[in-house]
Amino acid sequence: MAGDPGVRLLALRCDALVDATTTAIEDLVDYFDADLIYIVEEKLDMRTVSTVERTASCPVIHTRSSAVHTETVDGITVSIASSIDFIGGASTASGQGLPDDVDYVICDEIQTNADSVTLEASLDGLEHLARFQHRTDREATFLTGAMEASYDFVWKADVDDESVRLPVRGLAPTRRQGAPELACISLDSGGRIAVSTTPADKFGLRALSGVGKGTAPKLSRNGYETRDDVAAATERDLREVRGIGESKAQSIRQSAHALSEGCVIRLTDEAVPAADYSPLFIDIETDGLNPSIIWLIGVYDPETDEYVDFIDTEPSRDNPGKATREFVAWLASEYDRTSLIAWNGHNFDFKHLSRFIRGHAPEYADYWSDSVFEYDLFDWAVRKDNAILPGRTNRVEDVAEALGHGRDSAAAAVDGKSLAKTIQRLLVSPERARDVDWDTARAYCEADVRELAAVYESIAEATPGHKRAGAPADENTTQTGLMDF
Repeated sequence: MAGDPGVRLLALRCDALVDATTTAIEDLVDYFDADLIYIVEEKLDMRTVSTVERTASCPVIHTRSSAVHTETVDGITVSIASSIDFIGGASTASGQGLPDDVDYVICDEIQTNADSVTLEASLDGLEHLARFQHRTDREATFLTGAMEASYDFVWKADVDDESVRLPVRGLAPTRRQGAPELACISLDSGGRIAVSTTPADKFGLRALSGVGKGTAPKLSRNGYETRDDVAAATERDLREVRGIGESKAQSIRQSAHALSEGCVIRLTDEAVPAADYSPLFIDIETDGLNPSIIWLIGVYDPETDEYVDFIDTEPSRDNPGKATREFVAWLASEYDRTSLIAWNGHNFDFKHLSRFIRGHAPEYADYWSDSVFEYDLFDWAVRKDNAILPGRTNRVEDVAEALGHGRDSAAAAVDGKSLAKTIQRLLVSPERARDVDWDTARAYCEADVRELAAVYESIAEATPGHKRAGAPADENTTQTGLMDF
């Protein structure tokens, strides 16, 4: 996962790794390639900590190692405090507190509480954080393993009649159906944070399609310790493992090749979408999964290698269709007929663009329905079982990186959820416009569409049914039936 800016902080909670083998933890550490690993205080298990420490080449920190621990990486300072008392409290005077030039402070005692009567939320340690923030020259961001990595809120407090901002972000694994998702957080010198999550069961052998909690140890007991071991086996070999039949052996082996070789494996000879038109690749940025505004639309034309975007830098619920109107007017003027390709577009990009065009640019509704053809590459490749992709998840950025198309540092400084939450805050409080780095947002959107184009090209160039050089004679790569890995 190269190319990210600043400090890469991997946050681990021991209970998320309870089923992980040493090989899986080695794979996890190698995959995230973190500068620092922080072990969350909750559910701390020193046996797991020891395994991570033996595996990692970067510092591994937890609150029981010291009262305050500070690391500086590439000029960015991160301090871990075992107690709120060490943040702006009395202990600071005794020299046990935080350095004044710290950029990020981790403390798991920072957490929210809700009053059961008033339903109002409060922040534990608010006064300590505010005192520390008030006396330092820079604005620190506070991180806590007591809340999930999806938590992102800017608290405010008054100190000596001055208002201070207290950005608070969560670190703990996010809860999903199945395994929790581990969070790797990129921290830059400007306080910008990008969060990348990966399911805890997508490492080691369990990263393979069809290999779950029961199959992984069976493979290991039969001598298949790594994905490369599985990729080197024949399907006949794999069928000798108890519980693995012909179809499953083929699926597991294909998945092993996709991950080990960083390649797409085409399962069918069905034409890749938009074969009749030169496609444009598109991505939209909104204020959430059920958007009230589309504030950025990015379009990439691979034929001309040109990127163009339509951005509303003064987003308002009174005028939520500004970017949409500019985009569809441009599209109609430049292309009589065109194909648009998005990732998961049927469920998001196309769904909401169509709604916004009908509501805010109705004069282009006929053009959109009659002359614009919508294709969802994720739907074609994954849901319709036409290809196996090499990412640990099926997010386009993960697939693109596995294919060798990592994004640059400017684009990696933020993530989509963080941008959406920033816009949510901006819509409520326009004075928070300074929270948005518009250039970084545009770089993020451009990276998305260029990565989408790279994934499309890799899928289009993969030969259906192609047998790799040196492949065993019993290999058949036209298996249908892909699990979402």
